[in-house]
Parts: sequence; structure tokens; C-alpha cells
Amino acid sequence: MNRVARRYTKALFELAQEQKILSKIDHDMQLIRKLIEESSDFQDFLSNPLIAEAQKQDILKEIFEKKVEQLTLNFLELLASKRRIAALPAIATQFRDMMLKYQNIVEGELISAVPLDREQSDLINKYLEKMIGKTIRLEQKIQPEIIGGFVVRVQDMVIDSSIRLQLNKLREKLTAR
Repeated sequence: MNRVARRYTKALFELAQEQKILSKIDHDMQLIRKLIEESSDFQDFLSNPLIAEAQKQDILKEIFEKKVEQLTLNFLELLASKRRIAALPAIATQFRDMMLKYQNIVEGELISAVPLDREQSDLINKYLEKMIGKTIRLEQKIQPEIIGGFVVRVQDMVIDSSIRLQLNKLREKLTAR
């Protein structure tokens, strides 16, 4: 299924680029991704082999006709007609990944014990952008159990300057003696 999803994603991405509506299609795919994540009924609909292709096309048209670009709607109908609509969750995710790569953006997470103010998060963001050489979007998460400091995860890199880590290191040194 992954190979199939990659092919369809690439085709949609290239068509959107060609028609100069890439950001609009990205918005559509984000809308679809959000619906998939929030609605188990929609997930069930996509993966249900008992619903005929024509019926799936009609339902998709009814749901999305006034909410997405015509290219996106045509794409959804094509997926349904080719019995590939079950690949839509993977396609929506891969489209987002392709879009981020195209824009030279990397997503990550910034975890802290308490909410950081704008200045603190901007400072961390700028440091990481300089280090990696790409624009970084950090999702902030609060985890009181790290006690203080912060943990940043970007791509395969983790920067842990939490107090919890420092206490654990201290504990290891003390017990090693």
C-alpha cells in the first residue's frame, strides 16, 4: 500500500505544482487528514470494502464538494473509482511530508515543564534553525515530570536539557562510587 500511496501522492503533488495551486491542495489535504484523525466513522468508510466505488464517489463528493479544490475532489473520486481510497490516510500524510520538504521545513517538538514565553521559544527555534540549516516548526508540549528545562526533538536529533536528565546523571555518578 505504501508504494501505491507514494505514487498517488507524487502525482497529486506534481499536478498541484503544475497548476500553481500547491498551497491550496496542501490545505485540502490537511483538512482531509484532520477529518481522518477525528472521525472513526470516516476511517471505517474509507476502509470498508462492502461500499461500492460509485457510492464512495458520491459520498466523497457530498462531503468535500464545496470545501476543497476541484483537483482534490477529482483526485478523491479517482481514488474511489480505482479502489484505492483506503490509501487516503497515507496519501494525506505523505503529501504533508512532501510539502514540508519542498518548503525546506522540518517539524519537531519542544517539551517543557511549564509553558515557555514567545521570546524563549523563538530563541530555541533560531538556534536550531542555524544548527540544522532549515526552517523549523516546533510544537510545544507541556510535561511537568521533566521538572524544568526543556527537551527538543527534531528529525533524529534530541536535545535534552531537562532537570530530570541532570538529576538522573547525578544519581548515576553518586551510585557508581
